[in-house]
Amino acid sequence: MHSETERIFATLQVLIGSNSFVWETTTQGEFNLWNLMISEGFVHLTNIELAFKHWQNIEEWRTPTNQQEFCEYAPPRSEREDNTWNESIANERLGYYQQLQQLVENHLQNIQAYNLSVPKAAHQSFEWEHPYFSVSIVVGETSDRNWFCLAPTIPDQVSYNHRDRNQPTTQIVYEESPSEAPQTLITEVQILLNNLTPITNYGYYHGGYNYTYQHQIVGAIAKSKTTAIELALQAATMVFLEKRTVEYTDGRYNSRKLSQFMNQCLHNRTDYSISFWDVGYTYEVGQTPAGDLLGVRSQSEFEYNP
Repeated sequence: MHSETERIFATLQVLIGSNSFVWETTTQGEFNLWNLMISEGFVHLTNIELAFKHWQNIEEWRTPTNQQEFCEYAPPRSEREDNTWNESIANERLGYYQQLQQLVENHLQNIQAYNLSVPKAAHQSFEWEHPYFSVSIVVGETSDRNWFCLAPTIPDQVSYNHRDRNQPTTQIVYEESPSEAPQTLITEVQILLNNLTPITNYGYYHGGYNYTYQHQIVGAIAKSKTTAIELALQAATMVFLEKRTVEYTDGRYNSRKLSQFMNQCLHNRTDYSISFWDVGYTYEVGQTPAGDLLGVRSQSEFEYNP
């Protein structure tokens, strides 16, 4: 560790103890959202067939996970007032998914599919029991060396302060002007995404929580793979990024001293929040003069008490 980073990190540890976070660029490489998620064990390889099947399963379940494998936290589809699902709708949407998968396989190169989840070992540190939640994304390279990522929307039942500011979008998100992208492919994908209209899914609903979210598929295109994934996960409301001045006022740690430390000793301070439905992780980090990242890592949980 760079000597200056080590000195600043030592002060941070005194202030917050085990919740301190450090990223050494010389050994861990560039700091970005995707590298952070890989480092934290949130990323696992899968295949495109399983990814598309999982997206369809979520529609069939109408819940983030198959609640029959955990407990019944939401009413079955047959008992819901908004139950409009039938075999005709299911077959129509299956056709759209098949067309979308074929487009991706035929027009993208270097296709990769990933399953995103909290490591099972981490569940041992949770205070409450949680069903095993995971979500899949697909990313590939276009003919003009851009990267295109597809992801489903992710529910967020822990970061209440982010929901109103981070809404899913049905339009493909671009890093730059759409003229830089292969328009025939993107136009065809956008048509299919429009046909796959949002479906209202239930999160924890029993016990008066009444939580619902819109399940849909979103897309993003960028010059790099990491940026395409970052944009897609933001569009899917799994990730919230905000550059801001740090101000702790909730009594954690030594709020005044920690706020002063973060704002005086670290630059480019950014809040990275990642949602796994009923579990969330937040990384409030800033850059040291040596180019490393330091900050506060915190975890939040939803307590289901019907």
